[in-house]
Amino acid sequence: MVSRQVRAVSAAAGAVAAVLAGVAAAAAPGQAPHRPVPGDQAVGYFSYAPWAAAGETVRFFSDRPLPEDVGTPVSGLPGWAQGQLAGRGPSAARTGTPGGYKLRRGNRSTDYVYKSADVYAIEANCGPGGCRPVQQVRVAIKEYVRGRTSKNWEITFYGSRWSGPSRFHLDYTYDCGVNINRAPDKTCSTWRRDGAQGHGSGVAVDKQKIVKNFGRTAVVTKFPMVKLLVTFADGSGAIGDDGTAGEKFRGWDVCVTNTTTKLCHGTGDGS
Repeated sequence: MVSRQVRAVSAAAGAVAAVLAGVAAAAAPGQAPHRPVPGDQAVGYFSYAPWAAAGETVRFFSDRPLPEDVGTPVSGLPGWAQGQLAGRGPSAARTGTPGGYKLRRGNRSTDYVYKSADVYAIEANCGPGGCRPVQQVRVAIKEYVRGRTSKNWEITFYGSRWSGPSRFHLDYTYDCGVNINRAPDKTCSTWRRDGAQGHGSGVAVDKQKIVKNFGRTAVVTKFPMVKLLVTFADGSGAIGDDGTAGEKFRGWDVCVTNTTTKLCHGTGDGS
């Protein structure tokens, strides 16, 4: 005769099997059954936010650094960084500037000087506890128009350690844009031959300056286009908001004249 204890265990096992069978039957064909979140579905700080697998690394640019003392939820990262973790491809750049260059905020302090806001190249390790920075590098550009009859501008690159290892590498590419009213912008090298210097590239260091001619055509608007590429200490690179390596900076519009050339009072921003 089977004991009461054995019958009870057998009945409990049957009940569990029935529950599991019901869950499996409720799942869509070809999909694994839903598994409830541990702790009665309480996800706390990450409520309804995507999770990253333990040890997953993301590399991106942002207008603010990540805090080092707490984990940042994946939902707190820029959309293009979240897309990297989710395995999604980049969205098409929504910009009217050739190549997707954008004005990175900042300010026009005089008729001749514009400096972008700081942007942070971030390498972060993401897991269930959030994302914590491995290395962060601060970058920016400054545009100085020499004025009077000069048709040159001076571009200064900025790149410095913010947190993590001090070793990193900075490169740049340069081009020049033409702001066309009510039409897509052009590049200086493809618009017309007026002395403007087109594409260039090289290694950059903090506070390095390059001087470029932006062309002599009067009553037209020109702007610099600079991409800063950051390579972290481990050899990996930061990805921009268009899904390619580097962050693209659009400079402030310059109103070219036959006499004193200055920054325009307003500027396009790449939107």
